[in-house]
Amino acid sequence: MAAQNNKNKRGAAPTRGSRAAAGQAAAQHRAAKKQLAAVVLFCIALFFLCLCFIPGGGLWGALRSGLFGLFGFCAFVTPLLLIYVAVMATLDKSGAKVGAKVAEAVVLIFLIASAIHIFRFSGTVDFTQDIADAFNAFRLDGSYTGSGAVGAVFGGLILLATGSGKAAAVAIVLILIFLCVMLMTGLTLIKLFRGVAKPVQKANEYREEKLEELAQKRERDFDVDVDLGPEPVKTDEKKKRTRKKAEVVPLPAEPQTPENEPAPESDSAAKKPVLLDDIINKMKEPAPKITADGVVVPAEKEKPSESEKTAAETPNDPAEQKAYVKPTLDCLAPAKASRNLKYEDELKANATKLVDTLKSFGVETRIVDICRGPSVTRYEIQPAAGVKISRITNLTDDLALNLAAGGLRIEAPIPNKAAVGIEVPNKNRATVTLREIIDTDQYRSAKSKLFVALGKDIAGNCTYADLAKMPHLLVAGTTGSGKSVCLNSMIVSLLYNATPDEVKLLMIDPKQVEFTVYNGIPHLIVPVVSDPRKASGALAWAVTEMLTRYKTFSDNNVRDIKGYNSICESLGEKKMPQIVIFIDELSDLMMAAPHEVEDSICRLAQMARAAGMHLVIATQRPSVDVITGLIKANIPSRISLKVSSQIDSRTIIDAAGAEKLLGNGDMLFYPVGIEKPVRVQGCFLSDSEVERVVDFIKAQQQSSYDDEVMQEIERQAAMEKKKNGGAASDSDGEDEADEMVPKAIEVVVEAQMASTTLLQRKLKLGYARAARIIENLEERGIIGPYEGSKPRKVLISKQQWYEMNALAQGGADRDYSEPESAQPQPPADLPPDEPF
Repeated sequence: MAAQNNKNKRGAAPTRGSRAAAGQAAAQHRAAKKQLAAVVLFCIALFFLCLCFIPGGGLWGALRSGLFGLFGFCAFVTPLLLIYVAVMATLDKSGAKVGAKVAEAVVLIFLIASAIHIFRFSGTVDFTQDIADAFNAFRLDGSYTGSGAVGAVFGGLILLATGSGKAAAVAIVLILIFLCVMLMTGLTLIKLFRGVAKPVQKANEYREEKLEELAQKRERDFDVDVDLGPEPVKTDEKKKRTRKKAEVVPLPAEPQTPENEPAPESDSAAKKPVLLDDIINKMKEPAPKITADGVVVPAEKEKPSESEKTAAETPNDPAEQKAYVKPTLDCLAPAKASRNLKYEDELKANATKLVDTLKSFGVETRIVDICRGPSVTRYEIQPAAGVKISRITNLTDDLALNLAAGGLRIEAPIPNKAAVGIEVPNKNRATVTLREIIDTDQYRSAKSKLFVALGKDIAGNCTYADLAKMPHLLVAGTTGSGKSVCLNSMIVSLLYNATPDEVKLLMIDPKQVEFTVYNGIPHLIVPVVSDPRKASGALAWAVTEMLTRYKTFSDNNVRDIKGYNSICESLGEKKMPQIVIFIDELSDLMMAAPHEVEDSICRLAQMARAAGMHLVIATQRPSVDVITGLIKANIPSRISLKVSSQIDSRTIIDAAGAEKLLGNGDMLFYPVGIEKPVRVQGCFLSDSEVERVVDFIKAQQQSSYDDEVMQEIERQAAMEKKKNGGAASDSDGEDEADEMVPKAIEVVVEAQMASTTLLQRKLKLGYARAARIIENLEERGIIGPYEGSKPRKVLISKQQWYEMNALAQGGADRDYSEPESAQPQPPADLPPDEPF
C-alpha cells in the first residue's frame, strides 16, 4: 500500500509540471498568433496606402476606384488607423484582441465618413441617389473629398433618425467619434484634461518669466547717482526638469484614509506604491515660513523689486535725504545663476535607500514628503503603527553608512507633523547670498527697524529675525563655523534697514579684526571697542544709559521706548534711537573681567528690552564658565553653529544636534516662542561686500561720535581698574603674608575641587591657615561658595589660571600699575578709524 502511495506521489509531480508547460506553450502560441495577425494587418494597411497614392489601370485601377467609391476621403484615414492597430498589437500595449481593435477602427472610419456626408448634406435624404452619387464621385470627377458609399449609408441613417436635422446629426456623430477614439486609444478623462491643461500652464509660466525679466531690468533704476556695476544675474528657479517615475514600497495602505481604496488581504495587494514624482513636484510649492517670534505664516512668491521699492529708497524730507542715504543693492554681490543640476535622481535614490535600510532592520516606514534646502535635504518618513521613534533615531549611524553621508541628523518628530525628518547633506551645496535675502518684499515691508536677515531654511524659504522681539541673541560656534559672517550679515541688514537716527550700534571686538571695518559709519556711538578693560566700561555705560532711559520714561508716564517715541513724534521732537550691542568674543571679556562683564550683561538682558537696547553676543567657546547660568537664563534666543561636542550643543540650545551640522553657515536657529530649533543655511557675505557697504555709507555721511559717552566709558573703565587694582593690592598683601596662596590655587585647579582638608593634606597646613586661604580664593572668584559637606566647585581651569596670570603680568608691564591721574584722556577729535 505504501509503495502504491509513493508511486502515486511520484506521478503527481510530472502531471503538475506538464500542466504548467502546457499553459506556457498555449500562451506562447497566442502571442505568436497575435504577432502574425499584426504583421498581416500591417501589410493590408500598406496595400491600402499604395492604392491611395499610386494611380494605375486594369485591376489596380478598379480596386483604387472601388476604395475611393466606398470610403471617399476616409480612404486616406483607413491605412493610418490599421497601422496604428498593428503597432499597438506588436508592442502589446492593448489588453484587447486584435480583432476587437480592428472592429473599433472600422467603426471609427464609418463614423468619420458619416460626419463628412452630414456636413455636406443639403435637402432631403434619398438613399439610392445619395449612394450612387457618392460611389461615382471619384470615378467620374476624380474627387477625393466625398464621403463614399459608406458615409452616405450611415450618414443617411443618422439624418433619418434626427428627422433630417443637420445640427442634431452633427452632435450625435461627433459624440460617437469621441467615444470611439477614447475606447480605441484607452484614454481616460483625467489624462485628457491634464493634456489640455499643460499648454495653458506653460503659457502662464512663460508670461511670469517675462514679467520677472522686465521687473529685474527696472530694478536698477535708482535715484542715487552711483556706479551700479554689472547687471544682476537672475537665478531661474523654475526650470523644468525631466522626471522619471520611481517607486518606493511603503507601508500597508491604511483603510481609514479616504484616499486609499479597499484592497484584498493579500500582502502584495495591501501595499500601495507611493510615486516620488508627486513628492518632488511638491518641492516647487513654497512651504510655510516661521517668523522670528515663532509664528507660522504661509509663504508667498517673492516678487522682484521695483525702482520705488529698492534699498536705495530715501526719506521724503529733503534735509534728511541730503544727510543720509541707505546703501544700494549693487554694493552686494548678486546671487549666482543656479546650475541646471538634475537632483531628482539623487532624491529618489536616497529615499529608496532610507526605506530599504530601515526595512532591513525591521522598521516599516514610507516617504511622505521631501524638502530640499541649500545645503541639506530633509526626507520626511512616517513609521508604521506600533513603531517607536527611538528605533529610528538609534539607527543614525547605520543610515549614514548606507547613504555614504556625513553629518546626518534626525529630527523626531517634526513639529506640527506626524513624521520623522532625516536630514541628509546635499552633494552640491548652494551658496546663499545676503542680496537675495534682503531683496524681498518681506524684508522691505518689515515695520521693525531691527529686522535682520539670517539665510534660508531647509525648504529654501528666506529666514529673518526681529531683534526687538527676541529681545537678545546668543550666537555660538567653533572657529570657522560662520559665526563672524553671521554677525556681519546682521549688521549689514541693520544698515540697509535703519538710519543712524533710528538705530545706534555699540560694537565690542576683543579680537580687533572683525568689527574695525565699521569704524567711521554714523551708526556707531563710539569707535569699535577693542580693549577688554574698556569693553567692561562700555557695558557699564550701557547699564547707566538703560537706567537713564527708564528715568526718562517714568518722567513722561510711558512704559517703553515705543510709547516715548510716539510722544516725541506728536511734539515734533527728536526720537530716541534703539541701541544694539554686538559682542564678538565673550570668552575674552570673561577672562579679563568676569564679574563685571557678567553683571552688566545680566542687568542688560533683564531690563534693556523696554529701553530699546538689545544684545547680540557671540562666542566660540560655549562652556559653562563662559555662558554662565545667569547669562543663559536671561538670553532666550540662541543661534548654534557647528560645535565640537554634544555637551556644547546642550549648553547653547538645551538639545543635541549642533555637533552634526556641516559648518560654513549651517546653523540651528532657536528663537523664543518655538518648540524646536529651525535649521537654517546662513547667508554668505564677503569682506569686499562689507567694505563696499561701509564706503557707500561713509560717502553719504561722516561719523559723529558722542564725546560724553567716550569719556563715560573711560571713567567706568578707570573705576573698574581702580577697584580691581585695590583688590589686587589687598591680595598681594595677603600673598606676601602667606606665600602659599599661589600653590593653593594650583592645587585646587589641578584637582577641580576645593576644601580645607584638601589644602591641609596637600600643603601640610593647619586648619586656620587653610581656611583663610579658602576664603581668599572665594573672594578672588577662583572657587565657588560653601555648599555644606560637598567640596567647593572650582570656577576656572588650569589653562585659564595661566592666561589670567599672563594677562595680569602683561597689564602690569604696560600701564595698569600707574595711578589714575597718569592715564591719558582721549582727545575730542578722535579719528574715526582709530580703535577705541
